[in-house]
Amino acid sequence: MICTLALSNQRRGFLTALAVVLALGAPKADATVVRMNFTIGGEAYGSADFRMFDSAMPVSVANFLNYFDRYPGTFIHRNTRNPLGQPDGNFVVQGGGFEFVPPNSAPAIATDPPIADEPGGGVQGISNLRGTLSNAKSGPNTVTSQWFVNLDNNSFLDSPARSDGGFAAFGRVLGDGMVVFDAVDLLQKLDLDGANSSTFNDVPVGDVDDPLGTLVILSSIEVLDNPDGDYNFDGTVDSADYVVWRDTLGSELLLEADGDGSGVVDAADYQLWRDNFGATSGSLSAGGSAAPEPAAAALVGLGLTGCLTRRRHRA
Repeated sequence: MICTLALSNQRRGFLTALAVVLALGAPKADATVVRMNFTIGGEAYGSADFRMFDSAMPVSVANFLNYFDRYPGTFIHRNTRNPLGQPDGNFVVQGGGFEFVPPNSAPAIATDPPIADEPGGGVQGISNLRGTLSNAKSGPNTVTSQWFVNLDNNSFLDSPARSDGGFAAFGRVLGDGMVVFDAVDLLQKLDLDGANSSTFNDVPVGDVDDPLGTLVILSSIEVLDNPDGDYNFDGTVDSADYVVWRDTLGSELLLEADGDGSGVVDAADYQLWRDNFGATSGSLSAGGSAAPEPAAAALVGLGLTGCLTRRRHRA
């Protein structure tokens, strides 16, 4: 079971999330893109970008953003293989719960009241496939700050009929971002709290001779400032972004062009690109250029996509 292993004193109500979103800028029509930067021993270890599922999982995304000022300095405290009863394989990398304070303290970060499970109502959410980002919890409606990245296809976590209420992804790693998590998975794991606790049983470290000095630290986390429809993240909405959309149309795995955060690249993402054609980083609206019309074959694909349901959930 993926558990939130500790809760600290509550501070700041969940409505703080609204202030955080406003502080990050004006509300955006597209999905938030978040970058996590990791270090080991004070040296850069790697970064990963995530497309948030703002429209499919808005409460979970807002909750995640709510902890932005508390995540820096936390460390990956769990990296384990599949639980008993499941085929042997890589499982998850988990963090967001504990801050390392030298020389040897790891207090839980302050958390707010837990949010309700999403989607809720017995509805199964977006599947825990490799590369997805989900909330850790100890039971139904207990989500606070902890998150995990799926290292494998862990769809057995999806069902809301599970005793813990099941888990639903609220984001996905983009590009080659899984390189850093796969690298973490190759690190040696140590039990840093002994037999009296299970909190730090599988902590990845860079050096077993200096474990506390080589924890995998989330050194910083940021929201990327790209215009709506900028699917190749070069700061300008142009024809190259249409190519990204066209080549991944219908995908639930490659989500650079999932502009509205629904969890699938579809017709709505094309419209978002078209509406913002010519926009650049820092601009408040689209530029004066007209979006070129897509090729006929792509229009056929667009029409077919429009007939699909907005989001396909996996069993």
